[in-house]
Amino acid sequence: MKGEYTPPTFRGDGFNCPHCGVFAHQDWYDVSLENAPVDEEKEASDDLALSYCDKCGSYAVWIKDEMIFPLPSVVPLPLEEMPDDVKEVYNEARNIMNASPRSAAALLRYAIQMLMYNLGEEGENINDVILDLRNKGLDVKIQTALDSVKVTGEEAINPGQIDPRDDDETAQVLFNLLNLIVDAMITQPMRVDEILDSLPSKKGSKKKSDEFLFRAKIGE
Repeated sequence: MKGEYTPPTFRGDGFNCPHCGVFAHQDWYDVSLENAPVDEEKEASDDLALSYCDKCGSYAVWIKDEMIFPLPSVVPLPLEEMPDDVKEVYNEARNIMNASPRSAAALLRYAIQMLMYNLGEEGENINDVILDLRNKGLDVKIQTALDSVKVTGEEAINPGQIDPRDDDETAQVLFNLLNLIVDAMITQPMRVDEILDSLPSKKGSKKKSDEFLFRAKIGE
């Protein structure tokens, strides 16, 4: 399940990193301006600063209370249950989305293929892989959506290949589809297992039922 999102804030001790998307402690560094004479001590600016993510080791650049790098993203964060290697590619695509939706779309098609392998699918033909996932419970509407963004179907683009026809809308759909597949094939089964694990064991229930029937037979 997706964890609570804490947006980046100027001088904040911790928030969801704009690079890796993970909630992490942030170290802050003031930046000295280079407009002072060489023989004078340079003073750090109160308005210009860098935040450093303890999780991924990436920097963000701030002017006053506004983050200017990386640019804020409207792309949803990856689901918590997304496999780490897939999540890494997802976040890479998320970071470049504003600058190049086409590149982001290419990365996301590659990430979807990676997810297939994480789900135990090993077929070389992505159409066969998706069909197998349908047999395991994947909604047919997701396959239709994958066809529309050329992950599957006759016009499918090779994973990692840039399609000049891709645009911002295509990339947004791919982000959402990746999270939907994770939710359908990983998150929801995990939640069902958690619910089943919280129920009394069948063995215990059967034992109580047998004990009740025995007492009924002897007239207790």
